Amino acid sequence: MLNATHPCADFLRAAATICGEGQVVPGSSIEPRYLEPARYAPGRAAALLRPGSAQEAAQLLPLCAAHGLRVVPQGAHTGLVRAGTPDDAEREVLLSTERLREVFEFDAWDRTLRVSAGFRLSELNERLAPHGLMLPIDLSADPSVGGLVSHNTGGTRMLRYGDVRANTLALRVALADGRIVQLGQGLQKDNAQLALHQLFIGASGALGLVLEATFRLAALPRQQAVAMIAPRRLDDVFPFYQRVMARYPGLVSAFEAISREAFAAALGSPDDAQRWFGGQLPDYALLLELSSELSAGQLDLQALLQQLLEDEFGEAVVDAVLGADADCWHLRHHISEGLRRQGKVVGFDLSLPRARFMAFREAGRRWLASRFPAARLADFGHLGDGGLHFNLVWPREMPLDEAALREGVYALVRAHGGSISAEHGVGPQLQQAYWRHSDPAVLALSGSLQRSLDPQALLAHTQWGPAPQP
Repeated sequence: MLNATHPCADFLRAAATICGEGQVVPGSSIEPRYLEPARYAPGRAAALLRPGSAQEAAQLLPLCAAHGLRVVPQGAHTGLVRAGTPDDAEREVLLSTERLREVFEFDAWDRTLRVSAGFRLSELNERLAPHGLMLPIDLSADPSVGGLVSHNTGGTRMLRYGDVRANTLALRVALADGRIVQLGQGLQKDNAQLALHQLFIGASGALGLVLEATFRLAALPRQQAVAMIAPRRLDDVFPFYQRVMARYPGLVSAFEAISREAFAAALGSPDDAQRWFGGQLPDYALLLELSSELSAGQLDLQALLQQLLEDEFGEAVVDAVLGADADCWHLRHHISEGLRRQGKVVGFDLSLPRARFMAFREAGRRWLASRFPAARLADFGHLGDGGLHFNLVWPREMPLDEAALREGVYALVRAHGGSISAEHGVGPQLQQAYWRHSDPAVLALSGSLQRSLDPQALLAHTQWGPAPQP
């Protein structure tokens, strides 16, 4: 039973009439999994709300506004910028979408899927696999549909399939005043209205609550071929990439880069290094994947990849590991875990123009050596689409001025024409940097849009407008 003396007792009782008493939890009783993000310290909230339908979720929003409470939507809580983590035990309530599972409508003719926000990515693809289809967003975490949309997830195979934005045809969202609006009809072609659903993709939940999404699906590949490659030198990497893309257009599904430090961190033990390049890890390794919906009898990807490496050997390529596809991806997806074992990880999710990618990386190394020499760079990322996880390992026993470190890196990113958030979103973690590094005109326009949709700042855990004046 809810405690009648709780400071939010009236609100809690009203919320329980909407979604059930067992689905409304006072702040002191919230399970840690709702408050502990994938990184950073735990958050706090006045209450946890777990609506079981789109209608319940929409009704909760104006109720929260009437009680002066700000709403923090949360999906699977796998995000890395605290957008789904509340931080005010008096003024914020956590609205979990995990029970929003009313809709799972697969259209075999159009190859689309209309699905509620609470479903996980893994479950979508498990259900779609018997039909030979998938939602082609691949990453090591298992986010919810609402989280995928709110952060415009890209993943390791964005190079071929695009990000969530490129694969979303329609959304159903609840606005701050409780209205439910359908944005788009889920059609492949539709210019009969503004593409308003695009506004909510990548907005970190700050413009409205995502209730459902309609996705374009892709065919499951019938074969894949993967190689871990040691390039001759860094200057060879992007010319090699250009030749690969020109030689096999439409077949390259991933082109990842892994620095020596990141590679070593992902290995389980020093002995594991012997399995890769004879124990001589390159300064920079490349993970190249070809994939096709055609069978090997129609198109032999292994043979194509083998021929490519033979043609490039001695020029751009000095060594390669083939036939270890699962091991290559296992290593790639365990880098972050390995880095966390070595010290405090300061992660940067960046995006750079390909022409400035290596110049930024070198400038970053020099700046770190001069200002933060104890920081060890262990970068990796989606080199084919310009994404870079510029991750640093800092000794746990040493103090760190993380704000100065981040500001210096972000200034370099801006100087090289890049983005301070490639695919993790903004959220509270990057809020200050967003304000400092955004065009004032863009801040003003974004703030005007956010206020028009949410005049009471009900969903303003992430603020897209200008910084509040002191």
